[in-house]
Amino acid sequence: MNELHRFSSTFALLETRITRHVRAFAKALELDLRGRTIRMTDFWVNIMPPSASHSLHLHPLSFVSGTYYVSTPKGCPGIKFEDPRLDRFMAAPPRLSGARPANRAHVTYPATAGNLILFESWLRHEVAQNRVDSERISVSFNYNWS
Repeated sequence: MNELHRFSSTFALLETRITRHVRAFAKALELDLRGRTIRMTDFWVNIMPPSASHSLHLHPLSFVSGTYYVSTPKGCPGIKFEDPRLDRFMAAPPRLSGARPANRAHVTYPATAGNLILFESWLRHEVAQNRVDSERISVSFNYNWS
């Protein structure tokens, strides 16, 4: 079920709250949404038991995607983003270990219960293997515009 916001009042309420943040995020990105509407197209639950992972991917047919963390046991993996220019670095020297996040090839944001992470849907991301003995639980979603 990838449209939980259409079938559950709990998820519909969460959709309303997330949509406010998506609008602010789109404004910060300076996206021209004048006269257009945005809507959540997909909304699903991710339960990552021990040893589960989610390989590198992106979200086609969406413009903003995100994750809201529900349960994040200590030591569980965060979300790792890949610099979209990575294949163009060719002969670039390695980055310093303390390089600013904006200059790194990969950046991982910790999974913290109650936090919301938004990103443009074309940005490739993954979740490393869950190496703790508890489930990592989040909900993820996509938005489109018309």
